[in-house]
Amino acid sequence: MTRARHKAKVTRRGRPHSTKTRAPNLVPRRQLAARLAVHMQTITKWEREGMPIAERGRKGRPSLYREIEVRAWHKAREKAGQHGGRLDMIQERARKEKWQGLLAEQQYLSREQELLPREEIEKVWAAEVSAVRAALLSWSTTLADKVHRVSTLEGLPGVERVLQDAVRDVLREFSDPHRPLPGVTPPSTPSGKAAAA
Repeated sequence: MTRARHKAKVTRRGRPHSTKTRAPNLVPRRQLAARLAVHMQTITKWEREGMPIAERGRKGRPSLYREIEVRAWHKAREKAGQHGGRLDMIQERARKEKWQGLLAEQQYLSREQELLPREEIEKVWAAEVSAVRAALLSWSTTLADKVHRVSTLEGLPGVERVLQDAVRDVLREFSDPHRPLPGVTPPSTPSGKAAAA
């Protein structure tokens, strides 16, 4: 099959080879072996001995590794060998499985929207602070007439009452968990529909 014909066929399927996306710090086995100047079988052996794997491969997809993690693991392994000690493979495997379990739990909580990305939290917090600021800054115009009127009719106790009422109103408004935030879209439920406000 000619190159142009192959390219056209792949493009018709809508999946050209050049659009593969991978995190920049993840590398496949062949690239990791080249960077560490070892044979690919050595990488396979290290995997059996507890080397960290960032993403385990599936059918037709290679396992991916973080070079920094592999180098740190290899360095710790060599250091233990130099001091006459031996890495306890059972402990290393248990440690690896613990972290993989924590990662899986974190991914599950993220999918269930019980664990939110930092950017979303910062966005919501900024909107909340902005809303409180706008409410407080509007007091000078919304309360001025009321405070003046009450101060002439009731004096200081009336002014205190008006200000306390205004503070309670703002606190009541911002304590409502179903209050929509300006500029923030409500999170969608796992079924894909927006959560009821």
